[in-house]
Amino acid sequence: MSQLTEEQRRKIEENRRKALEKRAAKTGSSAVNTPVTVTSSFSSFSKTPQNGVGPSVSAIANNFYKKPETSSKFGTLNVTSVKTGPFKNNSLIFQNGKLSNSSVVSQNTVKGTCVLLSRKRFFVDVGFHKEMIDLFKTIPSRLYDVQTKKWNFALEDHDKLNSSLKSLQPNVLIAPLPNILLKTFMKAKERREVEDHDLSSLDPVLLKALLPFQVEGVNFGIQHCGRILLADDMGLGKTIQAIAIAYYYRRHWPLLVVTPSSVRYSWAEAFRTWLPSVGTHDVTVINNGKDHVPNDKVILISYDLLAKMVDVLQKRNFKCVIMDESHFLKNPKSRRTKAALSIMKNMNCILMLTGTPALSRPVELYTQLSALRPREFFNYVEYGIRYCNGKTMPWGWDFSGSSNMEELQLLLEETVMIRRLKSEVIKQLPSKSRQMIVLDPSRVSTKSKVLKAMYEKMHHAGLKGMEKRGALLEYFHETGEVKIPAVCEYILDVLESDKKFLCFAHHQNVMQSICDAIEKKKVDYIRIDGSVSAEQRKKLCDHFQMSDSCKVAVLSITAANCGITLTAASLVIFAELFWNPGILTQAEDRAHRIGQEDSVLVQYLVAKGTADDEIWPLVQRKLEILNKAGLSKDNFKTADTVIKEDSTQPHLEDFWNEIDEFGFDIEENSPVPEKRMKLDS
Repeated sequence: MSQLTEEQRRKIEENRRKALEKRAAKTGSSAVNTPVTVTSSFSSFSKTPQNGVGPSVSAIANNFYKKPETSSKFGTLNVTSVKTGPFKNNSLIFQNGKLSNSSVVSQNTVKGTCVLLSRKRFFVDVGFHKEMIDLFKTIPSRLYDVQTKKWNFALEDHDKLNSSLKSLQPNVLIAPLPNILLKTFMKAKERREVEDHDLSSLDPVLLKALLPFQVEGVNFGIQHCGRILLADDMGLGKTIQAIAIAYYYRRHWPLLVVTPSSVRYSWAEAFRTWLPSVGTHDVTVINNGKDHVPNDKVILISYDLLAKMVDVLQKRNFKCVIMDESHFLKNPKSRRTKAALSIMKNMNCILMLTGTPALSRPVELYTQLSALRPREFFNYVEYGIRYCNGKTMPWGWDFSGSSNMEELQLLLEETVMIRRLKSEVIKQLPSKSRQMIVLDPSRVSTKSKVLKAMYEKMHHAGLKGMEKRGALLEYFHETGEVKIPAVCEYILDVLESDKKFLCFAHHQNVMQSICDAIEKKKVDYIRIDGSVSAEQRKKLCDHFQMSDSCKVAVLSITAANCGITLTAASLVIFAELFWNPGILTQAEDRAHRIGQEDSVLVQYLVAKGTADDEIWPLVQRKLEILNKAGLSKDNFKTADTVIKEDSTQPHLEDFWNEIDEFGFDIEENSPVPEKRMKLDS
């Protein structure tokens, strides 16, 4: 991390601004705070810290809200002030890898950019220009896509095309492919191939347990020197693959395994199961910040404890790490991310595991990718501009969007990521289907004054940003309250079928009401929320799995969405929605995973005229973004709609027609009045 003092940082910033103001005075422009147009060759890092690992923790974190600098560089990214003409919408303008002189660019300038289409081809995203089209036709590998109305070319003709286009400047300006893409794909084959490696050194028990696609995952990890993002669909055995790869590189042990707090003991059990050659005494679970970190082969620790014990762990000089549920590192400003990055900077082997690589936005992937490939990846601003639809705002960079998702998927799969879906690798695994159950409107008090007031507040024209976020959270909480009678009625009806099922909810009052209803029926059940310890939840899960009398598992969406297996049930019911599709799909797959012998039905209980109308479209839009990047294949639009009781209720399509555009993402820790929001931890 940076060793500069606050005073030194202040002086550096002051000197920078003075230089910019002086330059602006010479050119007669207000270059310090004006909107900018960005240009870049998108090369890999031009600067790395002295340790040679890549961007420092503080550099990544500070750039998140960094004010756009004028006439400066982020790596090889040039930023300059242009306020008028065709540059006013933050267009990407390139000329020989540098920003063109705005004085020679007319209003009629045709601008475009090269984008990767496949492993061996790219297309030019540009408008019409007759001379440019004539030039395109001279390239032997040219193809015209009638559907997209874009020209594409073989990657080997990239330099030839861009060299020819120089003759049309400044009337035509085309941004070439970033250097990292050219370097990565110029020698790539038509299809990605995973080479076979000698796995005979693995523990025999472990090797015998690996399925064919898991062997491929292990080979992929070895092929990429033990630095990968293992992003297999939930339930496909990322744990056993990670253990196998880590064991292959056991010369770098001791091994540090960082997990959510609730699954530390599950990991300890996995090591005992798959690596009998590693003694039980060699696997240690760290329970609190005062625990001694022994010289054992495997150390298991939670993300929260990692942040508290970062200094102690750094002294151990770990060279191999597994980051389970690595999407926990999505926020570079968080304490856990800073701690993780500081520990990983000297690692030889880094295995990141997640079934949802980017829970909501592509920008959330950056900290993971930069840690895996510090010297061979975009810097933060370059990545944000190209894949997060980066824009400059008065307060700094806005990287909350998405762009070039197909290209990002190609790059990830070639460099760090392997992701297989259940449908692709385990044909015998039952399919998963969804139903949207619209609750009986007579059992939902949608006409209450409180709910109406929250609806009006939610749709107030002047409500923006954090205020709108808070309004939706309050509306969501009140929705849980008014749905309780209808939800409990539905649960009691399901109990009559005498089938095991999982029931997810978010708010404590909703969970408690469901439990009370089940108890009145004198049915055996388990409950797992944030207050249940890791040891206890394992006992509860075992009870649900093994006992025929235990029919229901009442689970917290946020506290029990990962790390547990409940395949004894084939029905999953969501009493409440949740705004993050990654969390929902993870929760679904507590039942839909290896070991499931039946088809899995997922039911979402929705109440019309509540916050569900707002949250469902929000979830769908987020999921579509992940689909474009190949990071998710779940699509909630395929959910069947079942109407409960009242046949006059509208179908799910009516919900989508009422979408209200939100320009924000809702997080679990959003500030709301404590008396109104008793969220389950």
